Amino acid sequence: MVSGIWLPIVTPFKDGQVDVDALQRLAERYLSQEISGFVALGTTGEAALLDHSERLKVLRSLFEVIGTRLTVVVGVGGTNTRDMVQEIRELDRWDIGGYLVSAPAYICPDQNGIRWHFDQVASVTERPVILYDVPHRTGVSIETSTVERLVERANIVAIKACVPATFQKLCQLPISVLCGNDDAYVDCLIAGGSGGILTSAHLFADILAEIHERVLSARTDDAVAFFEALKPVIKLLFAAPNPAGVKAALAIDGVIGSETRMPIMEASVTLKEQLRIALDACTRQVAVLA
Repeated sequence: MVSGIWLPIVTPFKDGQVDVDALQRLAERYLSQEISGFVALGTTGEAALLDHSERLKVLRSLFEVIGTRLTVVVGVGGTNTRDMVQEIRELDRWDIGGYLVSAPAYICPDQNGIRWHFDQVASVTERPVILYDVPHRTGVSIETSTVERLVERANIVAIKACVPATFQKLCQLPISVLCGNDDAYVDCLIAGGSGGILTSAHLFADILAEIHERVLSARTDDAVAFFEALKPVIKLLFAAPNPAGVKAALAIDGVIGSETRMPIMEASVTLKEQLRIALDACTRQVAVLA
């Protein structure tokens, strides 16, 4: 089972370049927190805005710090299945723990086409594949009936689910269901989900892990109350296009800079101040609930 909190790590920038020092400090920071592993080059990592050499730089920088201490899953996306398959062939040379793979974006294939897409992906690697159902970005859903067929492949082991309406049915299938929609995390766990790939883990990894433990130990009311304390911050994290919000939040403590890559705009001064106030309030509330 793929379970626990997975960190879709941001890609820090400085003056338009990947900030390797900041990225490595960030990775070291989370190695001491309650995460199951890292997801590199995902949406939160602004992977679509990195060129090939920058993507390799991110991976090298992470592996220099993480090594084999925790699993690193790599995001693979795009519009052309053949290009995605070729990328996986190249990445398979690395000691990667698996791939987070979306349906082809923009072209909107039907479910037969989506099944073909993931069949191609799963057939070129023996490493685990995590399906990524994110229709608000790709333009197409991976329907539950399609997932039911895809799990017949041994290396399709999990799904990052971003549509709360699908949680219940997905959790009835022999596949690990990881929440990909931060504000629906507890709903996913209650439905039977095994964890989450969550942007908010940059701020709340240990708390999100504790919430999971409370659900597993049938302390659901406690878990819900704990999560409610995080929701005002989570809402602000997505008040601007991701990852502008979480980068701004991390910059408050000087962990990284708040720079994003255009056309993703850096968080506004107003949002930065709102995050600072909300994080202070959240810290106080969590201290009472812990």
